[in-house]
Amino acid sequence: QFKQVSAALAVLAVALGAAPAVAQNAEGVAAVVNDHVISTFDVRQRASLLIISAGIERTPEMEQRARQQALRDLVDERLQMEEAAHFDITVTPDSINRRLLDIARQNQTDLDGLAASLARDGISINTLRGQIEADIAWQRLISGLYGSRVRVSDVEIRETQQRIAANATRPQYQISEIFLPAENEQEFTEMEQGAMRLLEQMQRGAPFPLVARQFSQSASAAAGGDIGWIAAPELAPELQPVAERLQRGQVSLPVRTPTGVYIIAMRDRRAGADAGTTSIVSLQQVSAPATRQNAMERLQRRVENCASLDNSVNSIPGATLADLGQTQETELSSSIRDRINGVANGHASSIITSGDQINFIVVCGRETGGGGIPDRDEVESRLREQELTMLSDRYLRNLRREATIITRSQ
Repeated sequence: QFKQVSAALAVLAVALGAAPAVAQNAEGVAAVVNDHVISTFDVRQRASLLIISAGIERTPEMEQRARQQALRDLVDERLQMEEAAHFDITVTPDSINRRLLDIARQNQTDLDGLAASLARDGISINTLRGQIEADIAWQRLISGLYGSRVRVSDVEIRETQQRIAANATRPQYQISEIFLPAENEQEFTEMEQGAMRLLEQMQRGAPFPLVARQFSQSASAAAGGDIGWIAAPELAPELQPVAERLQRGQVSLPVRTPTGVYIIAMRDRRAGADAGTTSIVSLQQVSAPATRQNAMERLQRRVENCASLDNSVNSIPGATLADLGQTQETELSSSIRDRINGVANGHASSIITSGDQINFIVVCGRETGGGGIPDRDEVESRLREQELTMLSDRYLRNLRREATIITRSQ
């Protein structure tokens, strides 16, 4: 749910050539965070780790950008560690070693080999250990504070599925993103300049996923910026016209939005499904006497799939279940098409009255040329992830505002 260090640093095997060893003497102060000093050595070490892991060249411009990112990361990690300590959260060396071992295995080496690889680039293994420690501590803090409190309602899940279903006929994009947050004009200017430097590096051959893992500040960073298939209306309004123009394999220029600066890569694109022509649906209808209105309303709200529908219907006296089969949506009557329009897989239409009977229709499955609609568990997981990420970002912003932070230009 947060930027995963193990995923972000699984690329250390990409060789960029040995960097000169960094001497740790005569170091200056890069920042003071609540009386804790972050040295220029700390910043240079982290900046080198960012550059190596992202597969980018050591140009003066990129080193400057990497130092800015490194300082921000180190300030945030100091605040995270202080807050974790306030809640008596500690991270054992064994926990850090297990994460280091995962990174080593992903790079087909062991812990000694990983340390030696970093040392060849002038980076101490302790730099990576510190990043991992802060990452684990912050995850535990956020999970402990919010993990059991985040609730995704059936209404949210249903509305999300319905929105996805309604967007199935719109253009679909498979996109990766790099997001650099900004809150004021100075930060927007800095982030736009930084985004241009990252773009230049990618034009020289730096892989988009590696750059995204190291520099992007969105939840997708752990996946190399991959946000999967998304319908055009689900993008930020500023990104929609950009995505419309991009062809497969193209990367956008930096795009300013109200929350920061984006670079997006168009990995693939497809037309939306033709409305009603390529959609195949499986339907079941539940009917009951009108006197059972309350029971039917409760069932209609609870429906999540068709697997257990039979047992639920049997619990309502006089209710019946009819299998309407599987058919193309164009072959349905217009009245039924209208009733299931926007209804997601596993959910029910609204209830209608027909004489002394009432009924609703359940969409057991729907497949379209634009791709299937995600099931309930997938949507719930996605919404929960978004909520936890939002809470984490808000928490960290508040810590920054309340802290005493003195920094020197990098």
